[in-house]
Amino acid sequence: MNMYELNVEDKFAAAHQLVSYQGPCENLHGHTWKIKLKVKGNKLNETGMLMDFQDLKKILKKIRDRFDHQFLNDILKFSPTSENLAKYIFEQAAKQLPRHIQLAEVTVWESDITSATYYND
Repeated sequence: MNMYELNVEDKFAAAHQLVSYQGPCENLHGHTWKIKLKVKGNKLNETGMLMDFQDLKKILKKIRDRFDHQFLNDILKFSPTSENLAKYIFEQAAKQLPRHIQLAEVTVWESDITSATYYND
């Protein structure tokens, strides 16, 4: 089956601390996090788009705004690791997509060289 993929990215600044972690990341610290949403589908609309990038950016921005300049441990009910954030963002974004668009994956970077990706098989 032929598929199209779209990607959008955004960033936010936030602090967290890893609970039950033995090391420096157990202390309060912050990151400039980067998020990438990847969606896929096989049906283009009458304009020749899978989905308007602006609409996909709005979905990501709505999620990202909840985290920007926050202490993640105070607003989330789970340990705010990159893996858990990727899963949470995936679940939130998937609820907001049109039925013909599938969320392929969410990647969360906590630095330029470290990231975690969540996807459904």
